[in-house]
Amino acid sequence: MEIKTLTLNEERNVTLTAYLQPVGGEFWGMTKRPALIILPGGGYRFCSDREADPVAFPYLQAGYQVFILRYSLNENAVWDNPLKDYDLAAETIIKNAEEWFVDDKRIAVIGFSAGGHLAACAATLAKNKPCAAILGYPVISSVKVWNERNAPDPSEAVDENTCPCFVFASRNDGTVPIRDSLNFLCALEAAGVPFETHIYSSANHGFSTCEPQLNNREWCCNRTPNWVKDSIEWLRETVGDFTDGVLGEKKRW
Repeated sequence: MEIKTLTLNEERNVTLTAYLQPVGGEFWGMTKRPALIILPGGGYRFCSDREADPVAFPYLQAGYQVFILRYSLNENAVWDNPLKDYDLAAETIIKNAEEWFVDDKRIAVIGFSAGGHLAACAATLAKNKPCAAILGYPVISSVKVWNERNAPDPSEAVDENTCPCFVFASRNDGTVPIRDSLNFLCALEAAGVPFETHIYSSANHGFSTCEPQLNNREWCCNRTPNWVKDSIEWLRETVGDFTDGVLGEKKRW
């Protein structure tokens, strides 16, 4: 595996870290892989390390090329800089798709908290919309409290062109209210957009993959970690699965 970090915007300190797996050889049936862009949370003040590299590894194991975008923060996070960062990251992956063995029609996104807001905006407002979006305890409607950033409520932008979404959250999240996820799900349903959702009975905000080195599991119900394998299975259905190393067709729900 090759790991490289590219600076997308030096002035705003925007970087894209690529985890690139080989094709051919031992992966004899494979010529390209789907891709996943990770958008860590952190309230647009920082990008959480707990929601970056630890999240990458399960999707690498599932066969994806994985990219971590550290987008514009703090005073640089005025809208729509973060969305421009996402679009530039997607364009960079598409531009290098042949060299990086990426299927440029199968680029998905996953985001957490504020990164979930950015992922939802990518799914609804971006020039380069992902083929699928995974939203973890996302900020949606409550983004309106961030008036200094002028960030939009992505539930208001959902339409028939929004990609399929997988949304997971905790009922008793004390930081981002569960109604944010519910509002987005209602908008998806009204627009006829396919989705899957898991709202767990108990988990603290920012639970990431729920590994014990990342999170106090005493605060999470025993099922909370299931979102990882469930999201991978959902991606296999939504984006396509490998058969003898070859990517199959997407399911049409």
